[in-house]
Amino acid sequence: MKKNNPIWSLNESFFGETFEKSKTPELQWGLALNTPINKMGVTVSNPCTPPTDLDLPFPSEFPTLYTHLVKTTSGVKEVPTRLPAENEIAIVDWVNFTIGIETLGSAFFEPVTDENIDSVCRAAITQLDEHLEYIFGFSTTSKNQSGRNFYKQSYVLGRDMGQVCIGGQRNTILVMLSGKGCSFANEGWERRLYTFLTNIAKRPKLTRIDLAHDDFDGSHISVDWAEQQDTNSEKGTGFQNGARKPNVEHKGNWKRPNGRGRTLNIGSRESGMYVRVYEKGRAEGDPEDNWQRAEVEFKASDRILPFDMLLAPSEYFMGSYPCFAELKNTIQPAKIEALKKNASITAKAALETIKHQYGKYFNFFKQVFTADELINLVCHSDNLAYPKRLDHVALTAMRM
Repeated sequence: MKKNNPIWSLNESFFGETFEKSKTPELQWGLALNTPINKMGVTVSNPCTPPTDLDLPFPSEFPTLYTHLVKTTSGVKEVPTRLPAENEIAIVDWVNFTIGIETLGSAFFEPVTDENIDSVCRAAITQLDEHLEYIFGFSTTSKNQSGRNFYKQSYVLGRDMGQVCIGGQRNTILVMLSGKGCSFANEGWERRLYTFLTNIAKRPKLTRIDLAHDDFDGSHISVDWAEQQDTNSEKGTGFQNGARKPNVEHKGNWKRPNGRGRTLNIGSRESGMYVRVYEKGRAEGDPEDNWQRAEVEFKASDRILPFDMLLAPSEYFMGSYPCFAELKNTIQPAKIEALKKNASITAKAALETIKHQYGKYFNFFKQVFTADELINLVCHSDNLAYPKRLDHVALTAMRM
């Protein structure tokens, strides 16, 4: 079996086991499923009730990796994140799921015991890596010295992209994809994971999924906006879904903000939904960056998390709390503002580098040449040649 191109066919033998063909069309990697990648526009009344209207025309774009630049005391810092697909306002920023070990073939139907745990786990991880590599673009890289989350063994996923836990817990395997893993996984991983969980895996279950919305200039959401939503909320508004107002925690200097970032936590980490709204740009070290982020953490503690959450993050994000339902169609302006700011910071950093390295030379040469002559003398002979790191700056400027 080729590691970089496993075939998942419901009517073919896989790892020695023949799967029963379902109503879904024959499934191979790369073939489309009936369920679309995005379902923007579907009304969701309950955040854990899958959208039902699947006949609308949906865009096919995936979230894309994006690098946001922040100015810190030590220079410009690159912060990787993701931009939602067109017409979407949220992304998947963390996901935990479990599968039965028997997913990996008939050889793993026997219970894991103290006597066979090492050999079984090694064999299982080897088989699982085939799936992980295809879904995310990376697999396990090393074994931890101990187990985690009540599993007897654990492994590092990629380069600190998450964890894989195995051994015990009703013969299941837990895969934890962190926010970093979500950002750096190959584009379209949400669709491939959905395919795996709904068509291949045995006893699959989402145990946690975080959905995030970014506002790069703070024009639509902010910690102060979230504070007001909570303060003025009544049943069915703000962050109040039921009769009782949720628990609230303030982190950071709210009385006298110091530019280090504030966080507002809504709800309880033990409950099925938990919200974090925070000043991410300032938390990354730029006291003037107004990048705001809202995250909703869903857990399977008191609800079933549908697999559709991987394909329709915006629907479930907006359906989580009443105040988030108002955010539809706000992502595009935020993207534009983010690109403008990145262009400004990148250009400014480049000019500061030139000033530091060649400023004294320019001071001397401007006594001999006019400004236009000096610019023409030092410019590249190809008028369309730009540094690679500034290509996007030129493109952004031309589009504005």
